[in-house]
Amino acid sequence: MTNLLDPKLDYIFKNIFGVEKHKHLLISFLNALLKGNPLIKTLELTNTEIPKIFKDDKASRLDVRATCNDDTEIDIEIQCKNTGEIPERAMYYLANMIPHTVEANESYKASKVIGIWILGKNVTDRKDAIGEAYMTFQATDCDPYQILTETARIIFIELEKFNPKNADARDLLTAWLSFLKDPIFIDESFLKVEEVKGALERLKYISADKEIRAMADLRQRTINDRNSEMIVAREEGREEGIAEGKREATLSMLINGLPVDIISKCTGLSIEDIKNLPK
Repeated sequence: MTNLLDPKLDYIFKNIFGVEKHKHLLISFLNALLKGNPLIKTLELTNTEIPKIFKDDKASRLDVRATCNDDTEIDIEIQCKNTGEIPERAMYYLANMIPHTVEANESYKASKVIGIWILGKNVTDRKDAIGEAYMTFQATDCDPYQILTETARIIFIELEKFNPKNADARDLLTAWLSFLKDPIFIDESFLKVEEVKGALERLKYISADKEIRAMADLRQRTINDRNSEMIVAREEGREEGIAEGKREATLSMLINGLPVDIISKCTGLSIEDIKNLPK
């Protein structure tokens, strides 16, 4: 169990919850979180890209996207670190989901869209581990607080604030959040839930796959490079920092016994460059 990959890494989360064969796991998690609003009986997994934000960005691919049986559109994003702009990104992603539903309905009465952000680090100053945001009218002396529309919702799950010991052990959501926060030390009682047990078995399976481990390692390094890009640019220069990260990732793959042609596909380096890489 100590060699399990982290389900909070977007690449690993998608390999557990974003796979057609295992989408019953996603349905179970979403129903535990949404508590019947809406109740999800079936869903269709979809992949989509949103426009790039900065000139030198690639287009962003949403982590896990699904359309539910009542046409609710759900996007789940995973973020291990607090990069300082997550609320703004959450609004941007949600805003890019709405035009699709308006177009499909041929009306401004859009289908509901829900953005779910699973966060490894705290982003808000709220006390609860789960916070939900709507467009609202602010309370005044004359009028109470009022929700403007429930069409667009954002749910933040801040796992750093979640403590299974203080949560309802009988609650399905407690089991799921315990799995996401730390599957190595998940309480055995939570594994009585068939879907949670299935998610752990799936995690064990992909954790034993050398190619997936190598891709996860590369993905983590890419995230680290992106988050520290400003520091790297100041201290070493952007290109040198990225090149070093790629070299370390390639060496890690070689140590793990991954074939050179797969490493080339993962990193973009030529097979010749990989073979000539200084050890």
